Amino acid sequence: MDRQVDLRQGYINALNSLQTGTYKGSGDVIDYSLYDRIDMLSTTLQHHLFQIGVGQNDPAGVVKTLADTNVQGSQGIPVGQKLYVNAIKVMYSSTTAAVTAAILNAFQEMVEQTTLTVRITGKDNYGQWKLGEMFGVPLQMALIDATTASPASLGRFLGIYPLNLPIVLAQQVQFEVFLEHHVAPSDVLDGDWLTVSLSGILERLS
Repeated sequence: MDRQVDLRQGYINALNSLQTGTYKGSGDVIDYSLYDRIDMLSTTLQHHLFQIGVGQNDPAGVVKTLADTNVQGSQGIPVGQKLYVNAIKVMYSSTTAAVTAAILNAFQEMVEQTTLTVRITGKDNYGQWKLGEMFGVPLQMALIDATTASPASLGRFLGIYPLNLPIVLAQQVQFEVFLEHHVAPSDVLDGDWLTVSLSGILERLS
């Protein structure tokens, strides 16, 4: 009889354990990416990312959607949340139907002439990198002639830059990712999309 009671209690305990873990009394800790996207434009040399939220108008008057960003409002990290940024991801999407060697060469030149800086209000910058480093491009050169042959690159193009130390963005902290082209990008890249994603662990209250 005692054995049957023990087995039944063990079965009940197992069922109860399957129903726990999703909902917690205080909050959640989740894997999360906060992202923002810009449109490339040869006449725009500076970009301030993570300043315009979903449903707000960008400088061109276009309403941002989740395809552009998942930033909520323009007041930094929302109340009740904290983001530990462990890696910065960069993604590039060409809007050109047929990519030519000249476009590839323009892209390579752009990432070598562009820096990315994480800024927090009231602090010195929290990191500054060349975009080529973040894309993971240790070597790039043109084959024969950039106008007649595709440029060659030696690199894995992971687009994921792990941080040695996390950047902590606490609730309502004002921050931005400042992207600066030190040489104007070629207009053949106009309209292309460049996305920056701050990836790590998000803590939030329930």
